Amino acid sequence: MWTPKKVTLGAFLLCFFLVGIPFWQIPYSRVSVPNSFFGIGALGVFVAATVLCAVFEFSFQKGLIVPGLAFPATLMIRVVIEGIMEPGRHNLWPLALIIAALTGLVVGGAGALLGCLMARLFR
Repeated sequence: MWTPKKVTLGAFLLCFFLVGIPFWQIPYSRVSVPNSFFGIGALGVFVAATVLCAVFEFSFQKGLIVPGLAFPATLMIRVVIEGIMEPGRHNLWPLALIIAALTGLVVGGAGALLGCLMARLFR
C-alpha cells in the first residue's frame, strides 16, 4: 500500500503546493526570497521531513532532500512562467535559486534531524 516511491512523490507534491500556492499569490514587486517562503509552507516542509524520517524511516539525506526541494522547485516554476510573460524580469534568478535551495536545506534539515532523533529514540 505505502510504497517508498508513493510516499516520496506524495511528500514532495504536498510540500510543493504548500510552499507554492501562497508564494505564487504574492505580487512580483513584494517577493523577497527567502522571507516570502516562511509561513504554512515552511511548517509543512518541516513536518513532512520529520514524518518521513520518524514514521517511514527514511534516511536523513532522503528526508532532507525530498521536502527541501519544494522551495527551489516553486521558485523555478515562478521564474519560468513570469519569464515567458515578461522576459528580463527575473535577471537575478540564479541567486534567488541558491537562496531558495539553502532555505529548503535548512528547514528540511531541521525536520529530518528531529525525525531521525525521534526514530532512534522510539525504536
